[in-house]
Amino acid sequence: MLSIGLCLIAFAFSYAAGKRSLVAGLSVVFTVGYFYGILRANVPEPSSHFIFDAAVAGLFLTQLWRRPSAEERRSQQLLRLWVGLLIAWPVVLFFVPVQSYPVQVVGLRGNVFLLPFLLLGGRLRDEQVYRLALWFCVLNVVAAAFAGAEFFLGVESFYPRNEVTDLIYRSAVDEDFANPDRSTALRIPATFTSAHAYAGMMVMALAFLIGAWALPRERGRWESRLLYAAIGVTLVGVFAAAVRSPVIILALMLLTALFSVRLKAQGWAFLLVMLAGVGWIVSSEARLQRFMTLQDVEFVGERVSWSVNDNFMQLMAEYPLGNGLGGGGTSMPYFLASEVSPPTYFMENEYARIVLEQGVLGLCLWVAFILWLFTRPHIRRSDPWYVGRRLTWVACAAFFGTGMIGKGLLTSIPGTALILLGAGWIAVRRTRRQEDEEGREAPAAGGDGEPAPLAGQYV
Repeated sequence: MLSIGLCLIAFAFSYAAGKRSLVAGLSVVFTVGYFYGILRANVPEPSSHFIFDAAVAGLFLTQLWRRPSAEERRSQQLLRLWVGLLIAWPVVLFFVPVQSYPVQVVGLRGNVFLLPFLLLGGRLRDEQVYRLALWFCVLNVVAAAFAGAEFFLGVESFYPRNEVTDLIYRSAVDEDFANPDRSTALRIPATFTSAHAYAGMMVMALAFLIGAWALPRERGRWESRLLYAAIGVTLVGVFAAAVRSPVIILALMLLTALFSVRLKAQGWAFLLVMLAGVGWIVSSEARLQRFMTLQDVEFVGERVSWSVNDNFMQLMAEYPLGNGLGGGGTSMPYFLASEVSPPTYFMENEYARIVLEQGVLGLCLWVAFILWLFTRPHIRRSDPWYVGRRLTWVACAAFFGTGMIGKGLLTSIPGTALILLGAGWIAVRRTRRQEDEEGREAPAAGGDGEPAPLAGQYV
């Protein structure tokens, strides 16, 4: 079967790249994740649901026998403890057969499988993050090319209608904003499983792209042009997906960047031209303006109350130990959906899903971890990645916050992996000794041969 072959290829490439370096392994994993949606749609076989899982497994396997340094173990000690707790409780629940075991296996995957990305993020060094950001530039440009083709040729040309793509075909742009030349204007998924997955990934990746753009280091001309192009198409891609909450997160990130980056004249020129260009594109096409419904206070209030409602406390009382792994809304393959014992309530709320699958204790563990993560000591301005870390902090905080009005925070491919990677990266506070060592390894010049600027200053 073709899908099994794709799984084996994904595993083999990820394993080979991971043996070479962590960044190479992550690059392969995210490449598979970017194309997972369109591959799964065009190869609608049960095994195609595990293409990304196979790539992740290959990377994890290469990291099992890696021996961290004493300094790394000390800096990651608390993070390792939290990851252990977040994994241990769902594993215990797995042996409580509330749901059928195939359903609970999928539930275990949704609650546990991607959590080690927190530890991988804690291992990343500055140079590794920069190389990963450049790879995201390439992937975002490719995704934008697919998005453009889908915009003009139609999503139907790339995503056949089947059980896998049912969500895409049920997610049309609101009628008031639809293209008048077409009866239905589908939201753009690019190469992802849905428009929400596309926009979410673009927003999260943007934190790394802007962080690399603001980095005080010497860059080649091709690297600068690649960053410029990638940031521009990434911004347009968020609007092309025609989803609302990622636009709010994007606005928060841009405001944070404006107050964090010290711009020279050419930096302001680039920023103003880029924002003007994006604004012109968005204003000239009605299908990119679905976020304008956020002006309707009554609509927004109704939408939020639909996800966060009074039944949440009742849900906690009725399911103190959950409804079994997979029984609360974890993305379930269509061939297992009929085996899930449905709960009494349905809420489009990630924390309601956690309650239904992990019970009250699972929710408390996640809330405690989130509070710990975002109350860590502030990032030092001397850190070359000060801007990137601040943007990642804002993006992660916003995604965890909007989990109250949507599901998929811990099951989006590959967005969840990048959110967890970024969370692990900002959770580990490096010592000044580590920063000094990395500073000595970095080039002494910044921005096309100019003297190195202060941390957080764009050249």
